[in-house]
Amino acid sequence: MKNKLSLRLKLSDFINSEIESNVMEQINKIHNELDVAVLLYLWFDKDEIEGTELKDFLVRWEDKLSFRTVVKQSSIIKTNDFIWFDIAPLNTSKSSRKRFEFKYLENKQILQGLKEFYNVAKFTTAEKPIKKQKRNDYED
Repeated sequence: MKNKLSLRLKLSDFINSEIESNVMEQINKIHNELDVAVLLYLWFDKDEIEGTELKDFLVRWEDKLSFRTVVKQSSIIKTNDFIWFDIAPLNTSKSSRKRFEFKYLENKQILQGLKEFYNVAKFTTAEKPIKKQKRNDYED
């Protein structure tokens, strides 16, 4: 059974920039390499992205990516949602609806956040060694 991990990114920090393809390819690589189902949450604030920009982005990446993507126009994480790993700007509001987070000052640091996501995902989804029982209460 595949593990399901949700990843949240601020879309307006990398859309139509020099790091866009690196970000999207890195997410796809993590999805394929670790054999985990990535649920990608992309968000942006009001008036940061025009409808045509968003449509072009989605058309550009829909055939290349093989995981579910949700795009929202708010940084608020609703009560029914839970984010496993959040990569967000330093000034983003706090939320208790996430497990891990990576904060950045510059947009280029998103790639470092994705490396951290990879490391955490690899560690948590890796096979765990079987530990021998240390107790000897039942020995004669």
